[in-house]
Amino acid sequence: MNRYIKAEFELFKRQTGNLIGGGCLLFVFALLLLLSGVGSGMYCVYITLVGYVAYLFFNLAFFLSPASHWINRKKVIITSEQMVLSLGESKRTYVKNKVFFCMVQYLLTVLLIAVMQIPAALIAGDAYSVWGFYLEISVFTALVFMSFFVLFVVPSGAFLIAIPGWTGFCGGFVGSYFGMMSALSKEEAFDSFFWKAIVGIIVGVLSVGYRYLRTIVEERGGLRVRKPVAGEE
Repeated sequence: MNRYIKAEFELFKRQTGNLIGGGCLLFVFALLLLLSGVGSGMYCVYITLVGYVAYLFFNLAFFLSPASHWINRKKVIITSEQMVLSLGESKRTYVKNKVFFCMVQYLLTVLLIAVMQIPAALIAGDAYSVWGFYLEISVFTALVFMSFFVLFVVPSGAFLIAIPGWTGFCGGFVGSYFGMMSALSKEEAFDSFFWKAIVGIIVGVLSVGYRYLRTIVEERGGLRVRKPVAGEE
């Protein structure tokens, strides 16, 4: 088990471009959080989208490997799943490791948002509202858990297309609330996004559950075919 974890971590460390991109965006996100106390509800939503894109960069680093090859002048990047399965890691272990990584990354980002509330409150003074923190958490939770559909249901070979497409969808999703958010307080905006976070969690849990059950079926050689009973055609 430790051998597989080390192998996946080594592949993760070699994704230099994605790690640098995610690190830079995470730094920008932390700076933007400093002004979340004085910013509007719309500001909190949009900076959370920056943090979420950083989250996706780290996902790309963990789900893809640095290995690649060319087919008809088209660069094809080999996924980390292909690499670690060739080492003998079971598909079930692979899914467990990926769920663990995504949840750890989610909790660390939530911790970052929580810690940055301290300087944000000092900067905002009496204008600070804890509802901005709740709003950021609800938006981030909704986006992260809904993205589990892409990460665990969509074939890993399509990640280079699916994840940027998903990011564009999230931008449009948040942008659709632009006019509404400008007229809402942080508390009212939180009430709006809270239920979306609940829906996102449900989608995420179902996506992970589907992938895990599908993995069990694949490891057992596929679905069992019922033998026809005598007299049936």
